[in-house]
Amino acid sequence: MGTNTPVLEVPGHVLDYLGEQPTLTLATASPAGVPRATTLIYVNEGPTVYVWTRPDTATARHMEQNPVVSFAIDQYDADWRGTKGIQATGEAQVVLNPAEVKRAKDLFLAKFPSLAGSLAANVSVFRLSPSELQFIDNTTSESTNRGGIDFHRDLVYSVFRELPQQDAETLAAQLNTMEVDAGTVIVRQGAPADKFFIIIDGEVEIIREDDGQQRTLATLSRGQFFGEMAILRDSPRMATARASTPATLFAMERDAFRNLVAGSMGTTRDFDRVIQQRLEEIQMPPSG
Repeated sequence: MGTNTPVLEVPGHVLDYLGEQPTLTLATASPAGVPRATTLIYVNEGPTVYVWTRPDTATARHMEQNPVVSFAIDQYDADWRGTKGIQATGEAQVVLNPAEVKRAKDLFLAKFPSLAGSLAANVSVFRLSPSELQFIDNTTSESTNRGGIDFHRDLVYSVFRELPQQDAETLAAQLNTMEVDAGTVIVRQGAPADKFFIIIDGEVEIIREDDGQQRTLATLSRGQFFGEMAILRDSPRMATARASTPATLFAMERDAFRNLVAGSMGTTRDFDRVIQQRLEEIQMPPSG
């Protein structure tokens, strides 16, 4: 990684909370969008979270087939003013590197000594890499209950941070429009991550190949984006993206995207605003 690598720091009190809690509720979905929620014990290294489960569980299959996940960690209090918790979205990936598997298992044994002898070879360790973390802490809120419960929520970690209004034109200028035919491979699994993409029109299949077998992880459509995680991790593409219909996309070069993130890219809401501005500029109506 070069000097353009974004530095995304989580406040110390949030990391302390993350390290202290024993379980999280993990939400996954099948490629068809069937949701599932399960409670798992976890460990963390900074904002990166590790969970383990048997490879034949529905949760494991979901994470392998559709890596987009969310999770919640909470601390119950009978008085809502004592509520604390974390809500996060991100990407799940099975850990295959033996050194990382061992490190994660050592973290589990340090946090949960009773697991000694239980973390056998027939369990899979998954890494949850958050793209956004929100911290709820009502103990620091000065708000009062005026006709309802008011939760104190802070966005404490995001790959998309504050975007100054004056930078909107610069961002829009860096989104280049490209058109592809149905069947076109936009990015290929294992290739270098050179661009970030937003779908303007049409549909794109995300396909993963393992041991010679292909499976569709997701089908993305207008307004959805892909390619950011491989750029931020400085890793090869984890899956192939192929147009399943004629499609029009915005593309942003790798270095421009990394600089944008490093220089305070903006919240998802701000990013959506810029995308909408570009959609209006080209006056392209929604599909359907």
